[in-house]
Amino acid sequence: MRVLLIKAPYRDVYGPMKLAAGNYFLLGLGYIAAFLRENGHVVSILDPEVQGFSSQDILEKVKLFNPDLVGMSATTPDFKNALKIAKLIKENMNIFIALGGIHASSLPEYILEKYPQSFDVTCIGEGEFTMLELCRFLEGNIKALDNIKGICFLKENKPFRTSPREAIQDLDSLPFPARDLVDLTLYRPHTFNFRKGKTATIITSRGCPFMCTFCASKLTLGGKFRARSPDNVLKEIKQLVEEYGINHILIQDDTFTFDINRAKETCRKIINAKLKIEWFAFSQVAKVDAELFSLMRQAGCYCVGFGVESADEVVLKNMRKANSIKQIERAIGLAKKGGLRTQAYFIFGNKGDTKETINKTIDFACRISPTLAFFNKLVPYPGTEIFKDHFGDDYKDVSWVDFVPYGVHAVSKTSDLTKSDLEYEAFKANLIFYFRPRQIFVIIKTIRSFVEFKEYFTAGVALVLQMISWKKR
Repeated sequence: MRVLLIKAPYRDVYGPMKLAAGNYFLLGLGYIAAFLRENGHVVSILDPEVQGFSSQDILEKVKLFNPDLVGMSATTPDFKNALKIAKLIKENMNIFIALGGIHASSLPEYILEKYPQSFDVTCIGEGEFTMLELCRFLEGNIKALDNIKGICFLKENKPFRTSPREAIQDLDSLPFPARDLVDLTLYRPHTFNFRKGKTATIITSRGCPFMCTFCASKLTLGGKFRARSPDNVLKEIKQLVEEYGINHILIQDDTFTFDINRAKETCRKIINAKLKIEWFAFSQVAKVDAELFSLMRQAGCYCVGFGVESADEVVLKNMRKANSIKQIERAIGLAKKGGLRTQAYFIFGNKGDTKETINKTIDFACRISPTLAFFNKLVPYPGTEIFKDHFGDDYKDVSWVDFVPYGVHAVSKTSDLTKSDLEYEAFKANLIFYFRPRQIFVIIKTIRSFVEFKEYFTAGVALVLQMISWKKR
């Protein structure tokens, strides 16, 4: 089969913050491409945004490749762009289109009911084996879609969901993402994670066992933590360095440090291999110690991100965050002592949040003083526990393009806080946190080159423009 994989454009949903937004090679499509190719299929990847393609360009590229199957991936805010591309293809060609990603995994029936002419199936969960079996179906080797796990399709004009697909347990068995199908120089990280040289993204694990009410990650990657071996991770990093000239890596695991012993061993192997790389990773605040951060720093890690969310214990409990304020303070303190930059992520608008709890969170952020703080407005993503509380079963008036935590328009509201309140609180938090002389000094002393200074300055301009838009509203 000839399979074309398409990433939906995304940057336009950021508002003023698109000045600071990065664009990343989509690892999910990269893994699917490599897996299909390993099984004998011909695969191409189309990323219209970074390639600068217009709608007409996209159509010409699709016609030129002439695929049997198109696989598209979309998050919630870029679903509108995925739909636009799917309609364009269907209006001009008779091609089977499968939609995957977090939005399709969250609302598989709804999408097919509303857009029956645009998508043939929606895919739920991991996509490697699902896409392979769709190829076999189109070849005639699988007789009916009913026999393919992890999809939804229209059966007698009604959505029919097949049995769930089991998560892939042996991640080491998967081929590395097919990065040779794209021009990696077209991709760049967010300005606040920009480093001089070439950047790539990797994942070293899949699945998150935590039950945060605001997160839908488990719908695509499962609720069980599955990890690649340190040797397998090192092999991919070596490939990135030696074959692609990469010197900067963003580890996109939900939490790289969940298995602290595996994280330490991975760092030791990078150190022993004497690879000249810099990298960023996310960490859970409970499963850390001084040795871990020391090893991460020696292995080239320059910054670690923590999901803090709130400084109010009741709000944290409502979110099902298993963290205490003491654990948060300890983790960020240990990371700093280990020589790492720190990023802390907060969410305003969770159950129990009031102006008082938000003020408490802002004060806490100032006290622990991470290198960067991100004050996000709650986004009740489809598939999360809080989505149904906000929207019930009626999505007709929902604007998916606003489902961006750092976007202009707030999506959610609480009994105590209106959407305008949340926009103002985001404005206030950034104003208080970043316009303190102490914080400006903290940021400046981390800058190591003119390139970094320029990127931080761009991020600052984008943030100010975003803050102005919140204040006006």
